[in-house]
Amino acid sequence: MSQSNFKGEGGFHVSLIHSEAYIVSTAITNLSPQMLDSKSKRRNRRSENVQTLEQSYSKGMDVAPPKFLTWRQEDFWNTMKRNTVTLAHGSAGTGKTLMALHFGLSGVASGDFEKVYYVRSDVGVEYQRGRGALPGDMSDKIAPLVAPIFDNLPCIMRSQGAAEYLLNKKIIEPILLEDIRGRSLNEAFVIVDEAQNFLPQQIKTCLTRVGKDSKICLIGDTKQADMEVFRRENGLVDAIHRLRALSEVGIVEFGKEDIVRNSVIAHILDRYED
Repeated sequence: MSQSNFKGEGGFHVSLIHSEAYIVSTAITNLSPQMLDSKSKRRNRRSENVQTLEQSYSKGMDVAPPKFLTWRQEDFWNTMKRNTVTLAHGSAGTGKTLMALHFGLSGVASGDFEKVYYVRSDVGVEYQRGRGALPGDMSDKIAPLVAPIFDNLPCIMRSQGAAEYLLNKKIIEPILLEDIRGRSLNEAFVIVDEAQNFLPQQIKTCLTRVGKDSKICLIGDTKQADMEVFRRENGLVDAIHRLRALSEVGIVEFGKEDIVRNSVIAHILDRYED
């Protein structure tokens, strides 16, 4: 048995092993780029890019690292990390929904969660129509309630079009409060937004939906409760007092000094609170 080496016209090398019965090619190296035409190379690149993007979306890998604008936002993040249940309440414009959504998607990226549930109430505003009275299918009816997701995702994701993709793939799944009863939300991060418009019994229902390897965060501003028009008990205030000092429950209160949306909001709140 012997070995021969040849150099081909395309600049590649071929090693051959000779024996009495056969000749076998054992290595082909340094393939010339000219061996693939330009159309094939472009097609391969597009295929690789689509596959990479699909994998990054499905695993949440295009989530940007958090950038805390206030120390309270960082405290909120760490509180969610340490506890199973987090209650975040306080002034509008402090980034509560943004931070909670960012934390949930970061958990999807790291494999801690499979998805993020976003829970909103469809009741509370005095003259609000029910979803059934609005035109379109359920996705059209629920669209106004998931607007905070579309508002905040560009600040979280590196890729454009992330909101539509994550909702279509149900990596983020919106749930109306009216539809949550009986659900078991496993391996997920659950965000209950505008929780100041929930009754105590509704808060209890949401808290008891949390399943295996899940966390839940209740967000709201107790000074912007629409439920006051009905003179009903505020479920978020009730939960803050009822669950305080309970193991695996963290509470974070945001003030006007934590407002990051626009500095004028603090002055507006001062006038309304006088």
